[in-house]
Amino acid sequence: MSNSASQNQYKYEHNNSNWSGTNLAVMIGGFVLFPPIGFIALAWMVFGKNVDIIGTIKGKASKMSRSSHCKGRGHRRHYGNTGNMAFDTYKAESISKLEEEMQRRKEQLKEEQTAFNEFVINLQQSKDQAEFNQFMKAQQAAENAAKNDKEDDSK
Repeated sequence: MSNSASQNQYKYEHNNSNWSGTNLAVMIGGFVLFPPIGFIALAWMVFGKNVDIIGTIKGKASKMSRSSHCKGRGHRRHYGNTGNMAFDTYKAESISKLEEEMQRRKEQLKEEQTAFNEFVINLQQSKDQAEFNQFMKAQQAAENAAKNDKEDDSK
């Protein structure tokens, strides 16, 4: 009797029921926050076998973080050694030359961008000046026309 009691206690403590407290909390929270999530959790708990919603979410999150960690290491790659010192030295020198060339070209592009921005500013200033000069000529012509009309009316 003692043996069966301990087995029943073991089954009770390690119950793989879908209706665990955390699964119910996720389902109720899903209904509160966004009802379709609650329905999905409910369906998963009813039709799934040994459902652990929190464990599944943690597993997916860790997989995503591992894959994003590998992708987000930067532009530098680790090139392994081949075992041939001469080739490894050649490869390291070639990679450093390529990186220097890339850095030089980046600096060149920055300089070209600065020059282009200055060109656009000067172009806009000259356009504004031309429009202002045209406006002033129109104003002068209107003033001259008004003076001529006054002179004609006074005669």
